Amino acid sequence: MTPKLIVDFRHPAHINFFKPSLYLLREEGWNIDIVVLDRGKVPRIAAEEFPGFKIYRIGRHRGTKLSIIFEANMLRLLKMGVFLAIHRYHIGISVSSFILGAAAKTIGMPNLQFYDDPEYKKHFKLQKLTSTKTYYPKIKDFSTDIETFTALKEWAYLSPRYFSPHEKVLQEYELKKQQYIFVREVINSSLNYEDQDANIISTFSDLFPEGFKVVLSLEDKKAQRLYPKDWIILKEPVSDIHSLIFYSKLAISSGDSMAREAAILGVPSIYCGIREMTANRVLIEKGRLFHVGVEDCVEHMSKLINNEFGLVDQQSFINRLSDDWEDVTEFIVKRVKEFAKF
Repeated sequence: MTPKLIVDFRHPAHINFFKPSLYLLREEGWNIDIVVLDRGKVPRIAAEEFPGFKIYRIGRHRGTKLSIIFEANMLRLLKMGVFLAIHRYHIGISVSSFILGAAAKTIGMPNLQFYDDPEYKKHFKLQKLTSTKTYYPKIKDFSTDIETFTALKEWAYLSPRYFSPHEKVLQEYELKKQQYIFVREVINSSLNYEDQDANIISTFSDLFPEGFKVVLSLEDKKAQRLYPKDWIILKEPVSDIHSLIFYSKLAISSGDSMAREAAILGVPSIYCGIREMTANRVLIEKGRLFHVGVEDCVEHMSKLINNEFGLVDQQSFINRLSDDWEDVTEFIVKRVKEFAKF
């Protein structure tokens, strides 16, 4: 019998997290289908990252609270239940998709949920309620029903075992190593960031250090008029965004995910968003991520460029992570095989 797996993607970072493990399982003969939330570029990125996989759109997220509550949750739950009843998989996996989890539980299908944000109390409770098993990075003491792995979840796809930077991407944007700053500006329509002001990096964009180009990953393209005209605004999906981050002098982000990604790639990273996250603290303690208020970002960028904090070189930092952290992709594959019923 061919084992069947269903995976739910609601955010681009979820696609990255599972990409290595899904290809490994597919090579071993697993039949894998993907469902995506119709949100921004998620369907397009999933299609580009997983050619040959069956991809289904279930639910929409238009960026409004009404859409989040009704289309992305209530209506999506009903549609997901019908979908699973028709297709019948042996197991489902997701990054905190309690929608997939609740639908799976109604038909007795095991589902595994991974996440790194215990501070998000509602999601945390819904995960425990709807998952067969929940997994978190070892960032705090959890109850015994939650299993942990020794790494952050971004390590699943940024470990040197699965990621190698390619200089070719620099040619696309006429960039040189270490001579540009990578910037990520997120929208504030998600529940995580609804209390954060919009386009906060734009408020000090005219004060960026001289002598460096700036590459901007701007989630809300309608706001590009707020930023300097000589900034390079990326058109997502980018062919190799993590290589762009890897070769930058430093990164600054108003969202937490890309701030962690940059730090894990050994790039000095400033997070200027409002969220206090235990996952971030891991990299703050390792001296690669800096949670800085908007009013202090310009000064902090200057200090990082001049290495006033005495940071170890990029490769040495990555080597330390490799020594300290386990292979998250192997962890995922092992748990899927353990819980799948077929």
